[in-house]
Amino acid sequence: MTLNGWLQILVFLALIFAVTKPLGIFMTRVFARERTFLDPVLRPIERLLYRVTGVDESHEMRWSEYATTMLVFSAVSMLVLYLIQRLQGVLPFNPQHLRAVTPEHLAFNTAASFTTNTNWQAYSGETTMSYFTQMAGLAFHNFASAATGIVLAIAFIRGIARRQMNTLGNFWVDFVRCCLWVLLPFCIVGSLFLVSQGVVQNLKPYDTVKLVESQQVQRVGADGKPVADAGGKPTATASALTGGPACGRSPC
Repeated sequence: MTLNGWLQILVFLALIFAVTKPLGIFMTRVFARERTFLDPVLRPIERLLYRVTGVDESHEMRWSEYATTMLVFSAVSMLVLYLIQRLQGVLPFNPQHLRAVTPEHLAFNTAASFTTNTNWQAYSGETTMSYFTQMAGLAFHNFASAATGIVLAIAFIRGIARRQMNTLGNFWVDFVRCCLWVLLPFCIVGSLFLVSQGVVQNLKPYDTVKLVESQQVQRVGADGKPVADAGGKPTATASALTGGPACGRSPC
């Protein structure tokens, strides 16, 4: 390994050690429902969410109820993501008029992958998925699947710590607090950083730009066969640039 590689590892480890204690203390206060510096802004939003969804934040769940709630939520959100992919052709925010993600088992695999926080895709999102699919489907699961994993770890810790109790907390409360207090602030800071660096984000159709030099690439036509030039070589003289959610999720 090069010196640069070792330096990157050391810097990464140093950052991890630097944020472990303050972030750990903050998350402890969040999931213990103690007051934090974000409460004046986020607590009213939290109460509104519970009021709209009918969640009783004072209700404590046994392990069986906590696990069942998590599994039902994951199953429903996975089904919704699958349907969004299959119906994206008739859904809004699709300026490229992309059709349904095919074949069916590939859309199912993507839904299962993002629900379980593995985020596996066998295709380029910006050439296959509409803005709506990426925003309401994939971006949602970037939050939901991560939050689900975090709150399950919190519930496990409670199970060890609460030796004389039969409850692990409330899945919905833990999930909402994880999204609002932990994930959302990081997302806002990261988004502002990307904006400051000039990352484009809009809902306009893709822009087509001509390449300075033709590139040899494997292009596939509507019939699924490689497209080549007059000389028989697969080439590209132009490239489509997305300015929407795909641009924020992957290099443009």
